[in-house]
Amino acid sequence: MSNEDDIFLTTFNKMIEQLNELNSNIVAIKKSVEVIVPSIDGLGAGLTNINSQLIDLTKKFDALSTNLSKSQPTKVSTPKAKEKPSKKEQVTKKEQPPAKAPQQASEPSIQPSHTGSPKHPIFIDLHQKMNEATDFKQVGETLIEALEQIETNFSFSRVFYEIRRMGNSYIRKGEKDFPPKEKIELSEKVLDWEARLSE
Repeated sequence: MSNEDDIFLTTFNKMIEQLNELNSNIVAIKKSVEVIVPSIDGLGAGLTNINSQLIDLTKKFDALSTNLSKSQPTKVSTPKAKEKPSKKEQVTKKEQPPAKAPQQASEPSIQPSHTGSPKHPIFIDLHQKMNEATDFKQVGETLIEALEQIETNFSFSRVFYEIRRMGNSYIRKGEKDFPPKEKIELSEKVLDWEARLSE
């Protein structure tokens, strides 16, 4: 009987030791968690702050780009003013229905004589597809598609960011008609991008 009692007591004591050890481990884990939780909360707050700053920065870039695009039409308006008073165009406008008149005006304006036309095959193709596009979404998608080819054929440039930002802003405008005036501006922008990438 005494041997059995000894075995039982030994086993019981070992179980108590293991339970105590387990309990101390649980306490240690709890303390670690209590230390980690505030760090995680702080990290979450930091990430939220970074995210809001990025959104703020994007808005500032968009505002800056719209201000720049508003300042450019003065340069572009001069070729339009020269094209309108010509007698040939006045005659064609009277003969043809008004729906076709904007297309006629947009075609010569896409390749203004004073700026020239693209030379690289990617930009020639982009220019042609822009000419065929009729709404903002089509023009935006054309820019994003062309960007994939541009990124593989040219070394990294800020131009990539400008094309992506402009393409996405056009896509967001949806299927509204793309005005000829904006086509002229975009055409000149494309020529500028090609020149900067070719430097």
